Amino acid sequence: MTILSIRDLSVNYATQDGTVQAVDGVSLDLEEGQRLGLIGESGCGKTTLLKAIVQVLPRNGRIAGGKILFKGMDLLQLPAAEMRQLRWREIATIPQASMDSLNPVQRVGSQLTKLLRVRGGYSKKAALKRAADLFDLVGLDTERLSHYPHEFSGGMKQRAVIAMALALEPSLLIADEPVTALDVIVQHQILEVLRELEQELNLTVMLITHDISVVAQVCDSVSVMYAGRIVEQAAAEPFFSSPAHPYSLGLQQAFPNLARPRDVLVSIEGYPPDLREPPSGCRFAERCPFVQDACHDIDPKLEAIGDSRAAACLRSNEMDVLRVQSEDPSLWQRVEVAQGLAPTLDPSPKMREGLFASPAEAQRVHAPLAPLWGKEPGDGGGDVLVQLQNVSKRFKIGGGLAGLLRGDKEQTVYAVNNISFSLRRGESLGLAGESGCGKSTTGKLLVKLIDASDGEIIFDGADLAAMDDDSLLAFRSRVQLMFQNPFEALNPRFTLYRSLTEPLVIHGWKDENKRLDRVIETLDRVNLRPAEVFLDKYPHQLSGGQLQRVVLARALVLHPDFLVADEPVSMLDVSVRAGILNTTRRLARELGLATVYISHDLSLLQYTCDRIAIMYLGEIVEIGPSNQVINNPQHPYTKALIAAVPVPDPTIENPPLRIQEGVPRPTEQFIGCPFAQRCPDAMEACLTVRPPLITDENEHRAQCHLYGEHRDSPKLKRQLP
Repeated sequence: MTILSIRDLSVNYATQDGTVQAVDGVSLDLEEGQRLGLIGESGCGKTTLLKAIVQVLPRNGRIAGGKILFKGMDLLQLPAAEMRQLRWREIATIPQASMDSLNPVQRVGSQLTKLLRVRGGYSKKAALKRAADLFDLVGLDTERLSHYPHEFSGGMKQRAVIAMALALEPSLLIADEPVTALDVIVQHQILEVLRELEQELNLTVMLITHDISVVAQVCDSVSVMYAGRIVEQAAAEPFFSSPAHPYSLGLQQAFPNLARPRDVLVSIEGYPPDLREPPSGCRFAERCPFVQDACHDIDPKLEAIGDSRAAACLRSNEMDVLRVQSEDPSLWQRVEVAQGLAPTLDPSPKMREGLFASPAEAQRVHAPLAPLWGKEPGDGGGDVLVQLQNVSKRFKIGGGLAGLLRGDKEQTVYAVNNISFSLRRGESLGLAGESGCGKSTTGKLLVKLIDASDGEIIFDGADLAAMDDDSLLAFRSRVQLMFQNPFEALNPRFTLYRSLTEPLVIHGWKDENKRLDRVIETLDRVNLRPAEVFLDKYPHQLSGGQLQRVVLARALVLHPDFLVADEPVSMLDVSVRAGILNTTRRLARELGLATVYISHDLSLLQYTCDRIAIMYLGEIVEIGPSNQVINNPQHPYTKALIAAVPVPDPTIENPPLRIQEGVPRPTEQFIGCPFAQRCPDAMEACLTVRPPLITDENEHRAQCHLYGEHRDSPKLKRQLP
């Protein structure tokens, strides 16, 4: 039975610059019990399609044509009151920013019972019972009904929103990016909840996302949107094994795959067309590596290819050959030249050549560093650039007058606990782990945004704790931090030129022409071309991918020696993410950058890093070469992180997580192993004996009783009950 049928749907947005054709002639069918994944880049029309279905378009949005049939009813002809009754009861949605969808000043249980009573007609007693049943269904403790949203973790908030969506037993559930920005383990748990609900309730689901690995694990069919249109429809397995549209090929090859890693990820160069004036031919032609002259003139229609598959491509009958050709990353890189863009510049000169406006200015800044380093900065003099020795960071929370009035005692948060590692020049290290494990705190320690409570951080021979103001200024020119959220990392009132020249001005660049040259060079290096076009733009005028490249440019404009990138691509589309990763990796190689990447996604770290360190509750529990950590993990926590990474292949099912849910609060120190409470292989000794840090011949270290010869010790044989 067809539960949703969309025919030739068009949705326009009226803007000051003209009418944007956000959805243009889209048709698709959704059968009862089907799980459809709708994928594509930001701005391709996915969320607009959702809003059109449930009739919640913004004021400047208008449905220009087409039909939306739900169980035979044309939703576009329904009165507003009837459509209001249909929402939640028949069609429920999980919004994109679901973690921000809960009222922060109301208890979560109150919000859920209000929905049940107002929309479902439940009595107070029946609503409370139904709310408890829903929390149990999504794996939440019913005691949490009395808690406020700020007392929930990100994964718990997501589960609560899913419970609300299922409250009135809808026939259709539309989830818009339900796991974006979640930890990989929390993401795995949410996907498990969705899979179980699909089977238990026979849900019909439309999952909207740019993450193709999530679609591979949850959905049985796929529709691909590009520039307001559906360009491919297929069942999940044939789509992932043999995509039938060049855009689908690019999306798949842009995604890092933990099971089948690639040497080079594909970045689909360029941007979707301006939908105020769509091109007359194929909308993907300007970015397609297989473009022909006819593609610019003929608008391809979505046509059937064999059984239960359709694609909108003039060369769809050649896809078997094109798929083989697409495996060559250089094929996609040549699109950049075809679009008339300037090629990447040659590697830049040494970091400090031309950095300051005059030799006197350079001497003023660098002189204070000479006694500390014993040499001029940038001279080399040793492979190790950064070294941490038994570093810890503690924070005090609570207490004070407010705590005294509330009866709260002062507590200590043990954010980072006695970690040690070194980083060589030009080397890249990945820090992986769940939220709250100390990754970002470690990153801030490395760039001296905060000071360590204990231990030493040595940068190029200098102890960060011993730096005075002048030494710190020179240190800032050599070390940069790339922030997690590009939308909050730039001043919205500054043009990009002002944002990028600010570091240069601070570090003594007095010649405006030299500043302009360096900014243009840096923008070109991060593939924002032509650079001159971007100088007078403001952050709100750029896409997320462009903003992230600007943040990268600002970090690189001083040609630093050391870069810390904190979740640099977590909020970006898959193709844009590949471009940022490729650019960062290339520039690190060209500039000889030592780099620390912070992420919860091991597939990204496997692609970008020489070594990976796994953090848990402020400790490094495993560290080693990337291929060793991924292919031969020794710590149970590392194994859990790897098992939680979804693979963009529906034939490979993620193994169930064996660890217990929830990271303990870092307000206590453990006598034994900090992971023992969640470890599936924990033994009695794990609670009382500190595990040793054992290193093998490949410099692969793990802190676990079950690693190396120590695992044969008789006192570790007794298992926990």
